[in-house]
Amino acid sequence: MDLRTALILGMTMLLGAGLVFAGPVTNQPDWIHGKDLAQRLCSNCHLVDNQQQQVNADIPSFNEIANKEGQTAGTIMAHIILPKHPMPTIPLTQSELADLAAYILSMRKSG
Repeated sequence: MDLRTALILGMTMLLGAGLVFAGPVTNQPDWIHGKDLAQRLCSNCHLVDNQQQQVNADIPSFNEIANKEGQTAGTIMAHIILPKHPMPTIPLTQSELADLAAYILSMRKSG
């Protein structure tokens, strides 16, 4: 084995070891990040958590949205992407939309 091949092999092994220690990559929505987004972007109009004191009475709370019959993450994301008046258009990435929907659905009452 020549020096160049040995260097490439060694670098590949180091890179592989680094990926092992970096942990798994996941595409699962992060509801905790969704909660942060909700508190920053949605709490002016929606009641987004139990700590919030003030809310617009005409706008559904996240609890109400989560517990709407047949509610899904896709439906929630569609309402954010194509909002109805008076909700503003909020530019979010696909990942942020999924995180926000996961947070809202985490408020669903069980049973």
